[in-house]
Amino acid sequence: MADEQGQKRPDVGVLQATVAIALIVMFIVALIVLGFMRDAEHWDRLVYLLGGFEAVVFAGVGALFGTSVQRANAAQKEADEAKARADENEKDAKNGAILAAAVQSHAAAQTGVRLGAREEDAGEPEPGSLADLAAYARRLFPDV
Repeated sequence: MADEQGQKRPDVGVLQATVAIALIVMFIVALIVLGFMRDAEHWDRLVYLLGGFEAVVFAGVGALFGTSVQRANAAQKEADEAKARADENEKDAKNGAILAAAVQSHAAAQTGVRLGAREEDAGEPEPGSLADLAAYARRLFPDV
């Protein structure tokens, strides 16, 4: 899986999942063997070794499940951000159309040209005037 910069993201593959499952199976087998060896002379040393093996197993399983959970959280976050950007862009487009209509309305009121008239009908607006802004708004938003 690639991210936005085109770099590869670390992904849990078949090998990693197989290793994690093998570690879990080995841990369960070690627990069963220790259960049968509880009368052994060096049982306390075996339990000590089991503690280290237990840490390795839990780290592997944690990495396996943690990566899966983090991937789901990242995908949800990306979807939420895309929706927020789309909502913001839609709001900006509506506000721009409202502003264009307001500029055109004010320009028409000042120059006496009816709203929605074409630029050719009103003559050439002088640069920097409200009529110039209205002409620009008509070019950007022809359906307003």
